Amino acid sequence: MDNRGGRRAARVVLLVGIALGIGNLLYILLASRGYLAIDYVVYHLAGDVALDGGNFYTAVPDGLADYFHYVYPPITVLAFVPLSLIGWKIGFAIHTLLTVVAGLAGAWLLVRYIERVGEEPLPWLDRSLIGAFVVASVHSMPSLVFGQLNHHLVAALALGFVALDRDREILAGSAFGLAAFVKVFPAAVGVWLLRRRAWRAIAAAVGTAVVGFGLGLLVFGIDLSIAYVEHAILPRFSPEGFAGGLAPEATYLTIRRPISILLPNVDPTFYGLLALVVLAPPVAYLYRTIEDREDRLVSIMGTLVAILVFFPSFPIYVVILFFPLIPLLYLLESGRPRQLLVAGTLIASVAIRWDDIEVLLSAANLSTSVLADVLQPAFTVATPGLVGVLLILAGCLVHRRQKYGPQFFMR
Repeated sequence: MDNRGGRRAARVVLLVGIALGIGNLLYILLASRGYLAIDYVVYHLAGDVALDGGNFYTAVPDGLADYFHYVYPPITVLAFVPLSLIGWKIGFAIHTLLTVVAGLAGAWLLVRYIERVGEEPLPWLDRSLIGAFVVASVHSMPSLVFGQLNHHLVAALALGFVALDRDREILAGSAFGLAAFVKVFPAAVGVWLLRRRAWRAIAAAVGTAVVGFGLGLLVFGIDLSIAYVEHAILPRFSPEGFAGGLAPEATYLTIRRPISILLPNVDPTFYGLLALVVLAPPVAYLYRTIEDREDRLVSIMGTLVAILVFFPSFPIYVVILFFPLIPLLYLLESGRPRQLLVAGTLIASVAIRWDDIEVLLSAANLSTSVLADVLQPAFTVATPGLVGVLLILAGCLVHRRQKYGPQFFMR
């Protein structure tokens, strides 16, 4: 399915993402060292508080804002208890090593999938680029530096989709269930499982989550389970930040940004419903058929893009697109859909907001220029990350239209 030009384009995309990831690391080390391990110290403190029998959902490390507290289900804190017995720096080093291992595991799954579908082994250059991109690209590096868990999320989602492709539904459902149990929003992958009629996978996913919550109740009791809902779940669905239009400097990557800017007087409670109205038709179009593997890949991509931009997501969650994004970069035939996919991935790699542009314009004495007047509304309505992700979705839609014709949706 691939050709030399397609492979070169994939390599360019991966190299750009890796280079920007390294740039992100250097920036943090040289100019923003306060962000180093900023999330890990929360997990470290949570493990320490759990050992003392306290409420780790209200524990905030010294010097950090109140919203820097533990946000995962109660039972997961046991993973950080051993690390809390040692200094946080050594704990962070161990955590980082395990994160890299998780990222490489996810990359290995992606490489094996591409090689199996493409029916030929990838050169070591491509294998290395995929591994480096998953571990340290501009989308992954912040999670690595902050001490986040998103590399584990990539591995779990990749395992789920690869296992489902091989009809191993129990394994797939367990992987999806674990991802959803920890991060919550991946539970929306259940929509894809329903389309696949993967009933055993759905049962395994639900069972995994039920067991996880049951263990949390058994070990920590009802009070901490309620605290998890109050301090971690409910705030994620608060629409207050979108009232009157999302602020230009807000980091969210979501379709609710342009909706809130274009409809500032609408009750922000309805922005979620409007986002659903915008995203449901393209996903339904991609769901019309999943007859072959290519159909399934673009349908999965549509599902994950919709999940990413429906919720008030942060740019670090672009990593959930790695499967099927990286396989599509290698396997999708040349043409307009592939061009949109490549362009969208490159643009999504530009992690910049209006406040960053303001600093650059000020340094160049262009704060009151025509350029500033053009860029401010553009960056207020949509960030490059959002534009890039929507271009990726557009590539999937164009591919489907070219493959089945313009009357496909009406059939």
